[in-house]
Amino acid sequence: MKTLKQICLVWVFILLLPIYISAQDGRQRDYRTIVADGLAQLPISETEKRNKVMLELVNTGDKGMEMMAGMLLPADKGRNATVEYAISGVVGYATIAGNKEQREAVRKGLISSIDICKDNTNRAFLLSQLQLCSTPDNIPVFIKYIGDSYLADYAIRGLVATPGSEAALLELIKKKEISPKILAHAAYESKLKEAEPFLLEWSEAADADTRKAIFKALSVCGSSASLKTLSAAAKEEGYEWSKDKEATAAYLNLLDNLIENGERERAVKAVKKLLKNDKAYLRGAALDIILLAQGAEGMPYVRSALRDRDIEVRNGALHSVSAFADDKVYATVAGWIPSLSDEARIDVINWLGSRHAASQVSAIIEAVRSGNDMVAAAGIAAAGRIGGQEALNELTAQLGGRHAELAAKAMLTFNGDIKEGVKVALNGNADTRIQALGLCSKRRINDVSGQVFAMLQSETPDIREAAYKALPNVVTSGDADRLSDLLEKSDKRHISHLQHALKNAINGQTPQEQCKIVESYMAKSAFPALYYPILAQTNTDEAVKVLNKEFTVKGDNAAFQSLLTINNPKMMDALFRIASQKPALKDQALERYIPLVSKSSLKSGRKLQLYQQALNLNPSVKVQKQTLKALAGIRKYPSLMLVSKYLNRSETAAEAAAAVKTIVAKSDERLGGDSVKIILEKTREVYKTLPGADAGYAVDEITNLLSKLLSAPIFVLPEEEKKQGFEVLFDGTSLHKWTGNKSSYVIENGNIYVSAGYGSGGNLYTQKEYSDFVLRFEFCFDREGVNNGIGIRTPMGVDAAYHGMEIQILDHDAPIYKGLHEYQQHGSVYGIIPAKRVKFGPNGTWNVEEIRAVGDHITVTVNGEVILDGNIRTACKGHNVSKDGSKRNPYTVDHLNHPGLFNKKGHIGLCGHGAGIRFRNMRVLDLSK
Repeated sequence: MKTLKQICLVWVFILLLPIYISAQDGRQRDYRTIVADGLAQLPISETEKRNKVMLELVNTGDKGMEMMAGMLLPADKGRNATVEYAISGVVGYATIAGNKEQREAVRKGLISSIDICKDNTNRAFLLSQLQLCSTPDNIPVFIKYIGDSYLADYAIRGLVATPGSEAALLELIKKKEISPKILAHAAYESKLKEAEPFLLEWSEAADADTRKAIFKALSVCGSSASLKTLSAAAKEEGYEWSKDKEATAAYLNLLDNLIENGERERAVKAVKKLLKNDKAYLRGAALDIILLAQGAEGMPYVRSALRDRDIEVRNGALHSVSAFADDKVYATVAGWIPSLSDEARIDVINWLGSRHAASQVSAIIEAVRSGNDMVAAAGIAAAGRIGGQEALNELTAQLGGRHAELAAKAMLTFNGDIKEGVKVALNGNADTRIQALGLCSKRRINDVSGQVFAMLQSETPDIREAAYKALPNVVTSGDADRLSDLLEKSDKRHISHLQHALKNAINGQTPQEQCKIVESYMAKSAFPALYYPILAQTNTDEAVKVLNKEFTVKGDNAAFQSLLTINNPKMMDALFRIASQKPALKDQALERYIPLVSKSSLKSGRKLQLYQQALNLNPSVKVQKQTLKALAGIRKYPSLMLVSKYLNRSETAAEAAAAVKTIVAKSDERLGGDSVKIILEKTREVYKTLPGADAGYAVDEITNLLSKLLSAPIFVLPEEEKKQGFEVLFDGTSLHKWTGNKSSYVIENGNIYVSAGYGSGGNLYTQKEYSDFVLRFEFCFDREGVNNGIGIRTPMGVDAAYHGMEIQILDHDAPIYKGLHEYQQHGSVYGIIPAKRVKFGPNGTWNVEEIRAVGDHITVTVNGEVILDGNIRTACKGHNVSKDGSKRNPYTVDHLNHPGLFNKKGHIGLCGHGAGIRFRNMRVLDLSK
């Protein structure tokens, strides 16, 4: 049922429009009524209903499109979110699902609307929509607006995106009636080779910015005819490589393209001149191009590069060789080792090892035996990577020498089975045996248990101690009785080793079988307490019963200590009883009791009761704090009431405040009323007394919680943020401060709901650009595995992660991200600085985030916890792009170039990578003012 406001809005739209004679639909509605009815229903979250409305709007044809376009208001006059949503939806629907006539009608309506519209922002929006569905017939429309200073950029983008526009674009380039910079960019985007002569002509008199655009275009459009111009420009810039000097990058890219286009000889001839340049990255890039062109024929150049003084040139050369390396190439490179410097020898050995060049194992063994410790260390590591019997024999021989620890480390990561080598080493000298025992333990080689048992009796103390340390990881199920005998006779120093060994020996049995075995040993033992820790590891009900009895009847403290290690729900009752009856052991028992309750499968109501009964025992402040943290996981009203009692105690106020904030912010229930308001206000006062930035963030978060508690229909800044100068970016009702893809970023129930796939339809950007700022917002995942990002200081229409910065938004606990890199975790500056891993609540839980960008310093805070606080320039040692101009950058954690990382300013963007995330309460503080 429509609200009165919606009905009034519909009729205002109808009355303001000219009256047309038009066709009616099956319900006798003309296009004006259909449009008005459709707008009144938007936005719609359900796909089926949304598609139905969009179909109706599409069927209104060009008149309907003109009507909606006519409703667009200037940005300072009103909000266009619903109308823009409708227009974008119609264009998308017509393009994907509509028939030819429908698409043509939509295009016709857009074209006429652009002509009629007087507001530049709205005309730009309409042009961007036409771009999504344009055909060659629409080329004249874009050309018409290319001369408009405001619309030129949108028009040229539309032209480039339109199929079959190459001829028209070339004609524009020939006439040069608009900015050469814009035309050069268009040539670059369309890779228009016919533009080359014009670009070369323009470059002679162009200003610096235009020259950069021209050089970039020539790098993809050019032929050998462009070599002279780009070569001269790169030389003029001193072959420097920076944001302001891009001629070298364009020149090298052109050489790459010449090779791909069959002009290899020209490219190689040109690039040879750079091999003796004093800049290492240029020498490396030149060699890379030569090898791309010549393959194995270019190996003489590789040999020269291996004599280079710069390690990056040497390793860059070897990396390039990897593309075509085979046993013949490995033999050639290995043959150069004697003539190389020690530094270059290490590089080659490391490379052979990383390539698993088994055919060169003799060269690796020779390196292992080198008198140079660094060369020998590289050889040892390479032998481990290559594997094979010869390498194993050599590493085994090294276990008793000066490189014993390096050899043992290499054997731990050995490419193959080291068992036979370890068996040989166990018969070596004392030093070799000690290293071998360590390997037995770490690699869990259990068929040498007999030898290890024998060494427990060694006359050499170091061998004896190494054998005891190794024993737990080499025993078998058949060793249990032998271990029990040793345990009965052991001195105190070795009891823990033998207990651990016995645990592992019986670990293959079921818990019940393990319990019976241990009880049988206890029954025969003069010292049954020796077996308490082993019995406890079974985690069985019987273990709880036996150890509890031993403690209760005998008062055996060893039994109590073992009870504390049992992971069994029945321990909750036992521990609480001990805490109630034994004041001296109360805190120890409760410290174990609380996590057992937390991890149990009990319902939240029962857990609450158990926590409360623990607090009723008046435990230590440490246990009170532990319990308050556990109560934060029960996001219900009774839990809130219990936690609030501890706000008035100075020792527990901080933990109680954190629990209150979590319970209210993340509760599935709508917690409200005067009592909740009073608790939140008290919590805010507590945070005001606490030190640190996190406390300040918490004050802001609680202020927001209080504002939500009052059920404000529109997000309003807290007073403190108003004083600080924050600006609301999204108040729950409008996207008028945003631009871009408003069809995949829509308003639903006061939230921005994202349905955009990666690279699909573009991102959503703030209209304004920001340099230094504080961005605050809330987000929640409504499905598992959501992947998104917040772009900062980013241009529009690019991949923010590389051409700006992207702060990762990711449900990283989802099983599909099991192998996730640290720099991909939520809150990371993608590819640059990994964030501390944060644990999210269930899907649907709202989380609070702040992104602070001040110069090169980025701070990310989630739910009051700082998870990233770092300097982007320090993180990559000032090298956001590789020094040698290659695509691999050793200074960034993802080893990729990030050319926009040091942008001084740019847009804030929502970077959609798929559906399933919501944002709300977005606001920003511009720190550059």
